[in-house]
Amino acid sequence: MHKFMGCDSFIATYINGDYPNLKYTPGLRIEEVPRVTEDWLKDSCMWLKNNAHRIDILNIYHLTDRSWRHALAYKMNNRKGKIYLKLDGVPRLARTLIWRNIKPYLLMSMSEFVSTEFSDNAEILSRKWHHRIGTVPNPINPSEIYDFRPFSGRSNTILTVGRLGTKQKATEILLEAFARISSQIPDWKLKLAGCIEENMTIADDFYNANPELRERVIFTGQIIDRKKITELYRDAKIFAFPSRWESFGIALNEAMVNGCFAVTTNIQSSTSLTENFRYALGSNVDDIDGLAQNLLYACTHEQEIESLACEGRDAALSRCDLKRCCDVIAQELHI
Repeated sequence: MHKFMGCDSFIATYINGDYPNLKYTPGLRIEEVPRVTEDWLKDSCMWLKNNAHRIDILNIYHLTDRSWRHALAYKMNNRKGKIYLKLDGVPRLARTLIWRNIKPYLLMSMSEFVSTEFSDNAEILSRKWHHRIGTVPNPINPSEIYDFRPFSGRSNTILTVGRLGTKQKATEILLEAFARISSQIPDWKLKLAGCIEENMTIADDFYNANPELRERVIFTGQIIDRKKITELYRDAKIFAFPSRWESFGIALNEAMVNGCFAVTTNIQSSTSLTENFRYALGSNVDDIDGLAQNLLYACTHEQEIESLACEGRDAALSRCDLKRCCDVIAQELHI
């Protein structure tokens, strides 16, 4: 919004470190919330009470008690101020009963613009909550967009990115699927980028059960640097996304933008981002054989998946263009 609309954009937060990724968003600044009580909700509401008068638009996230309190603190001290409430892509909100959740209902009523990440969710939620809800996907940072790298310039790598070993990410399903087909694709590697949650032994357990794959299954550890993450995407031909559930699926979207062919599960975010698997292959959640066969097909049909990866990249770039997302927000808030 600073780049395209000239807004004075800032994030109010405790100072929790150096925030190295600010270098990718020039013009965005950090403003410190003092640690008065060491209770974030109390300190942030106190900060909003004192600073609401100089904030034209407050951007808050999700239908939570914290967001409700932030909205109330803001509106009570700046009645002319506007609220932009951004919801994620999870459809569970459509099944929530209004009379049991009056605060979320009032939070939406106080918001000048409410958006969700998928258009099909927006329609359902608008009917359910009797409030017009728009669509704003998670945008792509233009500084991370490069020309499509052809598969001839990539390695035979299947990549996944996320919090490895958690129930959500279903890492064990991916590992077992790769193990089952590894002998049929001897020149392919599986690369897993991300932190392994504390006390999890998923990597050691896999190596102990499959010692012959130690050199072909690579755990990179957590990678924070955005350029290094982008290079991982641009070096891989296939992106594996075996999640049991997701909200938007940021890693899947990033992989598609960087030209990877997606092999994923048929959860809503994957279905939406791949346009009902027009540019990808999908299998049921927890279906090891289905995932394995899709990976095998992708690895052995390189020309076909490269063409689909190009189409999927173009679709993702068009859908998640940063300028387009900012234009929608600016129009709705009359900036």
